[in-house]
Amino acid sequence: MRPLIVFTGFSIIIAALMLAFPGLMLNPGPLMKGHQGLKRDCLSCHTPFQGVRSVQCVGCHRQEKIGVSSVAGRQLVRDTTKASFHRGLAAGSCVDCHTDHKGRDARRAIRAFRHDLISASLRNNCNACHSKQKPQDALHRNAGGRCAQCHDTGNWKSVLFDHGMLEAGLSGSCNTCHSADKPSDGNHRQYSSNCAECHGTKRWKPATFDHGKSVASGRQCVSCHKAAQPNDTLHREFQSVGCGSCHDTKRWKPASFDHGKVVSSGSQCVSCHKAAQPNDTLHREFQSAGCGSCHDTKRWKPATFDHGKVAASGRQCVSCHKTDRPNDTLHRDSPAGCGSCHGTKRWKPATFDHARYFRLDGEHRASCRTCHTDPANYKAYTCYSCHEHSPSKVAAEHREEGIYNYQNCIRCHRSGSGKGEGEHGGEHGRRGYEREDDD
Repeated sequence: MRPLIVFTGFSIIIAALMLAFPGLMLNPGPLMKGHQGLKRDCLSCHTPFQGVRSVQCVGCHRQEKIGVSSVAGRQLVRDTTKASFHRGLAAGSCVDCHTDHKGRDARRAIRAFRHDLISASLRNNCNACHSKQKPQDALHRNAGGRCAQCHDTGNWKSVLFDHGMLEAGLSGSCNTCHSADKPSDGNHRQYSSNCAECHGTKRWKPATFDHGKSVASGRQCVSCHKAAQPNDTLHREFQSVGCGSCHDTKRWKPASFDHGKVVSSGSQCVSCHKAAQPNDTLHREFQSAGCGSCHDTKRWKPATFDHGKVAASGRQCVSCHKTDRPNDTLHRDSPAGCGSCHGTKRWKPATFDHARYFRLDGEHRASCRTCHTDPANYKAYTCYSCHEHSPSKVAAEHREEGIYNYQNCIRCHRSGSGKGEGEHGGEHGRRGYEREDDD
């Protein structure tokens, strides 16, 4: 029983204090400047146990007088925007935007505004409130319809513009709004017609230019692309053919040049490729044959040179390859032509037929230096390096047989196996050798 008495007594004391000193017990903060006269009269705005209701606001702030006259009845400088705005609000919606006890500055007592609070008719007429914010440019002056077709209330900038909203007379005249965006080049100066023929309203670039219309109108490529035309022999010579013979409108490069047309016209390769012609003996000697004998139009290199045509003309290899010929005894003294050892496909390795002089068979598959001890003179050779030969033993053996001219071994000995002996044949005492009784 005693706790109930204590609680009841305490509640009575608190209630009495709240009634006697409401400013100290209940006030959450200072009132705004316009409400300072009400700071000791809480019930002017507050209803016990119900808080603040808009019906109490309109007791002083009549909705149709907002922006027209003050609460005291003094006429204000007419603000039609503010008046229209508040008249468009639903009745009893004051507390949705306004509050108090935020300090003397009334601007701090305004909550975030929501456009869904205003009537549908006002929400669709943005200019009723935002007429001063409307840009004064050609686009906004000529665009019909409602602002909400491009703008939204959440973010004024982040626009979805539909060119279809433009008035009929303006939709085909892009320059009305985009004159500053129009490039000042020859292409756009010549084609002053509707921009929509090349550009779309979703993306200005890339454009879709129809060259077919230009061709149908009789225009030449150089009318627009004169600066892009290379100033070389090829383009000067074939200017009359027309750019479309090599280039197309989708991609300027790579071009597809038909050399067949050039050949049929009688032009020579050097008409265009004179600077590319090597100034060497080969090209000077065979200039009359024509470049097509070795080169084709698909790839300039590698070339396919036919040495057979050269051989048929009676030319020697040294006519072109004189600097390639080694300056040694073998090449200087060999009476045979280069083709005896070398082929036209590959210069090296060479195929030298040693069997014409001495067949390297049996134990005689030796290196060149074994017999040709002087690398500067391949005509000289010696057989004394092997078989325990010595000049004295060789001389004794041959003299025993009555042979005294034995220095040129391969005259009789044509192979290591003894097969195919020299021009005199037989064993010892061969006919034609110098003997002591030949005198």
